[in-house]
Amino acid sequence: MRKKILLVLYLFFMVMSGYANDTSGSVLPTGGVVFEKQNGIQMVTEALYIRPGQIEVNYLFENTTDKDISTRVFFPLPPMPAVEQYLGDEAHDYHFKLWVNGKERTYQTHWTVTQGNTDITAEVADIFSRPEEIISERELSKRLQNIPAEKRSQLLDKKIIEWGWLLDSELGEIENWKMPDNTPWEKQLSYSWLQVFPANKTSAIRHTYQPTSMHSNTGIPFSKCLDKKSPEYLSFMTQDPEDALTAYNNGDRFFAQDYLEYILTTAENWQGPIANFNLLVESPFKSVGCFNGESFYGEKYYTLNLQNYTPGWDMSVDFVYHNYTVKSYTPATLPELFRIDGPANLRKKPNGQITGQLADKTYVWGFPGKKTGQWYPVLQNEKAGYTHRKNLIKVF
Repeated sequence: MRKKILLVLYLFFMVMSGYANDTSGSVLPTGGVVFEKQNGIQMVTEALYIRPGQIEVNYLFENTTDKDISTRVFFPLPPMPAVEQYLGDEAHDYHFKLWVNGKERTYQTHWTVTQGNTDITAEVADIFSRPEEIISERELSKRLQNIPAEKRSQLLDKKIIEWGWLLDSELGEIENWKMPDNTPWEKQLSYSWLQVFPANKTSAIRHTYQPTSMHSNTGIPFSKCLDKKSPEYLSFMTQDPEDALTAYNNGDRFFAQDYLEYILTTAENWQGPIANFNLLVESPFKSVGCFNGESFYGEKYYTLNLQNYTPGWDMSVDFVYHNYTVKSYTPATLPELFRIDGPANLRKKPNGQITGQLADKTYVWGFPGKKTGQWYPVLQNEKAGYTHRKNLIKVF
């Protein structure tokens, strides 16, 4: 049956992808990844910093045993579409970088392509130029035309591909080789490296990478836990919160443009809970999303500092903008994670009125680039203000 040419309600400019906590595991002979429980290694601290176009994660692991532990550590991404149906090619490069104890390390990239419950990596690997590549239906058709007829016939017999109608961005609706509509291809990526955790010592691991994201031409967030009819959501997403429902229905609203997911639950593979979990979502305007299965609403910053945290859910973030245009974003100054040597006073402005206290040994996000003298702006959960540099111990 022909696909109808239509203005899709949700228009995917870039493939959705998610990101994950480190976990340990081993490589199967087929190239797939299995994750294993790793006793003796505790995640002491995690600092997760998310902003449009960039994610940075810092970890501090402790080997709680009297022997060195050597294991392969994985950083997995959840499944993503291997072929996009409607628009141009997206050969995304995550620019994944890894540091261990301050020194940059090399890593391995593992990838599989599945169709339903079937691993088809061996059959389609030569169609993709590299593991990170996501291609359009049009590009898939071109590449299928260029492979040997015998190979194409094998793919057809296995129902990995078919001859049918597809939507071409230039030619409209055309007949060509394509993947079946009801069994699309999914791609799974993981990065891994061999890690030695010295006995009774801590190891600092850091990643940075550029996430892919999902966009919608409706401006409606994708995060599943959000109640899009709730007064809280309508008020947050409109320019006139006093009459939010009317303003929203009249189109006087903000738009969610960049959506991403991040896997937290793989942290369960380490020993015990995350002793100190720290999250900072920074947006040029606003953000909404899901954390611990519940919705959150952040202005420029959304921050969490939790102790003895065991993730029960993964998280998602939608960045909110004034209009349809997706904006690139480079923060004026980067945050750093600090531990409080206190208790410490929290002040409204540098050396100003005391508005609260920061408990000893708790964690805060600080902004050294915005300091006034020795007074640093800091964030901790719902608290925001200034504290003196003498109260701060840099974690990473």
